[in-house]
Amino acid sequence: MGRAAGELTPSLLGLGLLLCSWACPGGAGLRAPPDRIAIIGAGIGGTSAAYYLRQKFGKDVKIDLFERGEVGGRLATITLQGQEYEAGGSVIHPLNLHMKRFVKDLGLSTLQSSGGLIGVSNGDTLVFEESSWFIINEDLYEKLKTEL
Repeated sequence: MGRAAGELTPSLLGLGLLLCSWACPGGAGLRAPPDRIAIIGAGIGGTSAAYYLRQKFGKDVKIDLFERGEVGGRLATITLQGQEYEAGGSVIHPLNLHMKRFVKDLGLSTLQSSGGLIGVSNGDTLVFEESSWFIINEDLYEKLKTEL
């Protein structure tokens, strides 16, 4: 999730700056919408920026989306033993309000986590495996000690 959030943040920051420069309080007043907007990257950040810019400016603004690779960024559906799985950015952290809103705005459905641990494979071996261990730091220890 950290990587997906990191990829989304610059695009949303740029989107915010563009929208703010168009109609923020204290500016020289409302400006006409731009004629054209260029977005670099067609991953979740770029495509969501294009979506929200279209919502804001309507059909009259030309939005160009540039991507050197495949549209969708890290999103990838793979088929294993006849079953399709999302192998890219498939986890939406409950605190990621941008992604939650995007899912809601597009009318997408989500599945609740089964509560199991997550692992990441490169196709041959597990390169990351979540642990069920819980690390207690000094602050948490002091809080737990006072509550007991």
